[in-house]
Amino acid sequence: MNTTAMLDPAIDEKQVLESFQRALSQPRFSSKYVQDWMSRVRCDGLSEERDIVLAVASPFQRDFIEEHFIKDLIAMMESDLRGEFKVVWNIDESIDRSIKSDGGVETNAIERANTSGGVTTGVEFPSPGNIQPVPFNEIFNKLDQRFRFDNFVTAPSNQLAFAGAQAIAEKPETAFNPLFIYGDTGLGKTHLLNAIGHRFLQVHPTARVIYMSSEELTNDYIGSLTTNRMPEFRKRMREECDCLLIDDIQFLGPRAQTQEEFFHIFNALFNRGKPVVMTSDRIPAEIPGIVDRLRMRFSSGLTADIQEPDFETRVAILKKKAEAFQIQLPDEVAYYIASVIQSNVRELQMALNRVYAHHSLTNQAMTQELAAHILKNVLPAAKTLGVEDVQKEISKYYNVTVESLSSPKRQRHLVKARQMAMYICRKLTGISYPELGARFHRDHSTVISSCEKIESELSEDLNLRRELEELMSRLTKTNF
Repeated sequence: MNTTAMLDPAIDEKQVLESFQRALSQPRFSSKYVQDWMSRVRCDGLSEERDIVLAVASPFQRDFIEEHFIKDLIAMMESDLRGEFKVVWNIDESIDRSIKSDGGVETNAIERANTSGGVTTGVEFPSPGNIQPVPFNEIFNKLDQRFRFDNFVTAPSNQLAFAGAQAIAEKPETAFNPLFIYGDTGLGKTHLLNAIGHRFLQVHPTARVIYMSSEELTNDYIGSLTTNRMPEFRKRMREECDCLLIDDIQFLGPRAQTQEEFFHIFNALFNRGKPVVMTSDRIPAEIPGIVDRLRMRFSSGLTADIQEPDFETRVAILKKKAEAFQIQLPDEVAYYIASVIQSNVRELQMALNRVYAHHSLTNQAMTQELAAHILKNVLPAAKTLGVEDVQKEISKYYNVTVESLSSPKRQRHLVKARQMAMYICRKLTGISYPELGARFHRDHSTVISSCEKIESELSEDLNLRRELEELMSRLTKTNF
């Protein structure tokens, strides 16, 4: 869940309640099994801190809904409300605790079963004898609808991981199995994991997919162990599963019993030719606490990394996300955000959300100046880029001297280099036109016309656009 509330100030409780109802009407929550649980949730609007308040009758209901459904609910509402938020819970015993499905599931009975022996698991499923059977994927497949192959931006930094993901989703019998994807937080590992699940189900509509984090795997295992349901757990994981997707496998390290169980799950699926895909923030050899026999199995297929995206990829990611939300994103804003946020795709999304929210609420033009103003307090610490830095990089790229950029010389290649230097300085440093004019020994009107000339030519001259992107990439890589 999100840790900070970022809803637009204009969003009121009525809009939140409507969004909550729209989310519950989506196919993800359409099965009778899911509806039985989600009917226990009441949306109480916004708190004073602008957190979204949900209420249930008991801590058990809260834990179960958080474990199995809350991520999808939040994702749908954040997309609908175009902002991130934090959920806080109220426990209200006046909410009907006897809501039953058609099969007669009774909440108190489930809680008593789960808390026997003083252990509250929060992961127990009602007995199959008490509810109408529902499709396997409606219970265990919790894929995020936002993450698919067609909206994943590919680049050299993630090409192998992307190719491996497509292969194991479309033709698992010919792909390297298992697929182990590793990289730092926020680079797209979870996106690829979900995309594999979606594509696998497109190719194999009747397949049974299990997508979970290692934390959820541990909870499910402990819950089954403490409620004497291990035969069902093992049948589900070893015999019924056609594709297993595990996120953040590195957290399995300190859990010896879960590792033992996962070892047998892995072997059963591998021997049946079923794909296993795992993500981690490090390679198998560097995961602490993992037993050697599991480490060897993690490394036995294809191990692919995702690295930090370069400047061009960051711009492409911003444009792809803007397109998905029907946001008109000017190049100058995309270039600015991509130049100051380098390492994390989630931070790119956060920055875009913030800039767009202020643009739409205040009716200010979406410009580089607006982006710089909005993001100044949330950007990661960075070295300040100066006019001298730009001039040095321009002089190396176009093979001219730094001094000539401020000289009165008018040779064609020098004029182009000078205009590009002015344009990039304006976009990346935020320095005013008069100050830039002084730094280049020009009148401010000359700086304005130079920037406008570059801007107009970029839409028609592909070579000029490539030069700009290369220069921006070099500058941000060196200075931020």
